[in-house]
Amino acid sequence: MSYQNILVGVDGSKQADMAFEKAVDTAKTNDAKLYLLSIINGERYPSTGPGGYGFVSHSIYDSAEAAGIKAVETDVKVGNAKVELAERYPKENDIDLIIIGATGLNVVGRLLVGSTAAYTIREAPCDVTVVKTNLKNQKLDIKETTYPEM
Repeated sequence: MSYQNILVGVDGSKQADMAFEKAVDTAKTNDAKLYLLSIINGERYPSTGPGGYGFVSHSIYDSAEAAGIKAVETDVKVGNAKVELAERYPKENDIDLIIIGATGLNVVGRLLVGSTAAYTIREAPCDVTVVKTNLKNQKLDIKETTYPEM
């Protein structure tokens, strides 16, 4: 199977960084277009950590290009992160693979909002890869992956 349009959610978390690294590697392998998406939470539930403000930066874009990705598109959407990442954006852009970090919100946020990764697996119209390790297949300590309430 060859993927042509790969979407990765970026929010500034360590898990999102690992997902980004694996998405770059997968896009290079498949000579695919890489979509970098950050979502500003427009719902009533709290959004914690850097992801609450949109995190597609020039450095991420530049890193993808420097790695040899020929086609990179960045976008920031306002709305429900789960719906945007799992349903709307993939359908609007013919995404055939979503790569997402296993977690991104702190424990309180996950309880209130639910797991974006789990929702994406259930609802996405394409393949989904959930990243729990870095490129060396090393898992991060969970203490490094949570953010304090803002």
